[in-house]
Amino acid sequence: MLAGKPLIAHTYGRVSKSFSDVLVATDSTEIGLACKSLDIPYVITSPKHENGTLRTLEAYQLLGKEYDYIINVQGDEAFITDDVLAPLTRLLEQEQPMAATLKAPIPNYDSNSNVFVTTNLNNQALYFSRNPIPNSREGQAKRFQHVGVYAFTPEALETYCALAPTPLEQTEMLEQLRWMEHGYTWSVATAPSKPLSIDTPEDFERAKSFIK
Repeated sequence: MLAGKPLIAHTYGRVSKSFSDVLVATDSTEIGLACKSLDIPYVITSPKHENGTLRTLEAYQLLGKEYDYIINVQGDEAFITDDVLAPLTRLLEQEQPMAATLKAPIPNYDSNSNVFVTTNLNNQALYFSRNPIPNSREGQAKRFQHVGVYAFTPEALETYCALAPTPLEQTEMLEQLRWMEHGYTWSVATAPSKPLSIDTPEDFERAKSFIK
């Protein structure tokens, strides 16, 4: 509970301000009941999924509708805003990539759950890491952190879910690396700020202070 509401309700409420067709995908009966009590659309998926992208495909298939893109906003993104999501939607509309995600400048708070990302000159991801990248021999390097949002065309989502797990993915425990290790690319839009992702007890304490 955060400010009297389940954490997932905060994420759903914020994402619903940017998109009209939003639902929660979960394998948790507890989360499903919380969504039901708040009239939040949801689907219960298999508990066997290795990551959220695999769960997203099942949710999309259960929905039975066709879309140009399926966007997975991770449930811990309780502070995401339209300003953060807008650069991604512009990228999808203008460039129509197979898959895309978001980066943002490093925030003024520190969290050991943050993920760093580097991109090439065409704004495609080079690497994602839980360690700070890039490293600079001379002074402070300009770094960006990943925002937990993934966009796929239906075809790309099906392709990802047919791929085998990869060594770097398993080393870093970052599902987005599977896509890259198999030779595919992430287009990366830049958000104006990095919202707090609630991944640890320390993040949750920070979230309560943010709400206040």
